[in-house]
Amino acid sequence: MAVFKYQKHDNNVLITPGKLWGGITRPFMTTLHKKIDEMEITEVLPIKSLEEALLWKPLSESLPVIHLKDRANYSINGRDYKCHERFLTSKRLHNQGLPKTLICHDMQGGYLNDRFVNGTKSSNEYTFYNWSVIDTFVYFSHHFITIPPIGWINAAHKHGVKVLGTLITEWTDGNTLWLQVFSNLEKRDNLVDKLVEICKYYKFDGYLFNVENELESENIENMIETVSLLRTKLKTAITHSEVIWYDSVSMETGKLIWQNQLNNHNKLAFQACDGIFLNYNWTEEDLAKSVANAGNRVIDVYVGVDVFGRNCIGGLDSYKSLEIIRKYDLSVAIFAPGWTYETLSDKNKFNVVEDTFWRKLYPFLYIHIPCTLPFTTYFCRGYGSKKIENFVLSSLDAWYDLSKLNYQPSVPLCLQDGNFPCNSYVDGEAVIGGGCLRLNGNNENTSYHRIFVCHFEIKSTLYFEITVKALKPYDSHKIFLGALDPYGMPYKMEFGIQGDNNMFFNNCDDYSCIIPDSKIYNLTLENGWLLHKLKCEMVGIIVEVAIETEEPLLIGHLFINDGSSS
Repeated sequence: MAVFKYQKHDNNVLITPGKLWGGITRPFMTTLHKKIDEMEITEVLPIKSLEEALLWKPLSESLPVIHLKDRANYSINGRDYKCHERFLTSKRLHNQGLPKTLICHDMQGGYLNDRFVNGTKSSNEYTFYNWSVIDTFVYFSHHFITIPPIGWINAAHKHGVKVLGTLITEWTDGNTLWLQVFSNLEKRDNLVDKLVEICKYYKFDGYLFNVENELESENIENMIETVSLLRTKLKTAITHSEVIWYDSVSMETGKLIWQNQLNNHNKLAFQACDGIFLNYNWTEEDLAKSVANAGNRVIDVYVGVDVFGRNCIGGLDSYKSLEIIRKYDLSVAIFAPGWTYETLSDKNKFNVVEDTFWRKLYPFLYIHIPCTLPFTTYFCRGYGSKKIENFVLSSLDAWYDLSKLNYQPSVPLCLQDGNFPCNSYVDGEAVIGGGCLRLNGNNENTSYHRIFVCHFEIKSTLYFEITVKALKPYDSHKIFLGALDPYGMPYKMEFGIQGDNNMFFNNCDDYSCIIPDSKIYNLTLENGWLLHKLKCEMVGIIVEVAIETEEPLLIGHLFINDGSSS
């Protein structure tokens, strides 16, 4: 096996003594501790050969992996999103039929410091935080079976994003491997079963199927059957799973000929799975032909965009490719978005370059909506120059752990291109974790900052908490909750402080505020952080969370729940 490393074995698995999952107690891990004699699984690695795959067995009953969270059934077009518009009025678009966005993470061969289950003591590592506009995340490497590291699975699943591993074969070695597989269909069936078992064990959501080698003509039908069988068995085990075919080997001739369009060379594979990832060297004519050949499955065609710009438009101009792709209502597969990090000599500039890159893409993306309660976030991005636990400094060591990446704002950057972003991320200030959200105050004569567009159904009692820190004394700020009543009529609640900690509730200048029949609202101060807590009777849907502040304000924690689910 090559999935884990053990310290005491020779089969490339490393397990070390210690507390599991960063010291966090998790009751369901008791069985795992017993099975591996109080030893700790520390790394996730790929499977490099057919033999390893066929011998694979799970090491324990379960792993600390978060299940895929639900999202609302509608989204908002990024083109219509206004950072500072009060009570967002953008049209809600039903997700069914919307073009999708896939990102394929390929960085320096994969399995860098992201491979560690409990993170590492390191800084300036790559992270990703624009999850709201992503449908599917693929972890890519050039090993036979790429298993996504647990940190990436957890970060994506928290945001409702599916995670796919990769099955890849290449060149002569790839051809030889498939000759072995198809020499005995029982072996083929065993491989498919192992792929399903691996997916279930790690709780990821399917595979990118990438055959970049030639096939004998007699094995073309076997390949189609293999893809179809994998999809069928995955759907039985994981109903939301996906298998996506990469545009490479021809299903007519067996030759390795990238098509850059959906056509007869790859349509049989497309019909056998959930989608196709087209190569990057397409033209508009290729896109038009793909639409014609896709029939009613246009959104299952993912048009490749290589951010490194190899024989295509890339880099900070990648948005130009998306602009063309969306003209045809096709989905997009963004390959190697870590270009924003990998090509930088000064990694401290990453957030600036990352925000610039994604700001240009937002008009061609769809912002998805969280809906799962209870909802909580500390806004941490999965790293820090130090670690803080419950307001108190717990370690001065830098750290990186993507499993500790919290739910990020609906738009975690300012969509207004300028030198004064309306929000940013602060490293070293936190309630829990390594950093928090910063609202930068008055920006171009507006002080309204939307944090979340959401769909949180409250059936009886709203529990709401938000923890903030003013960076100037006597800062006034107003918390805004936008809601819909049971009849779909919008209203809001406003509360906060003015001047010297003078609290107020629903001090509105219009008739849109509703005062609940029963409410408890209080403020407490802890280590310089101000905790707003609200409990009130409510039946309706929270659709927006925002704050109005003219001065910089840190947001360290947000919690929302419904009394009927507590």
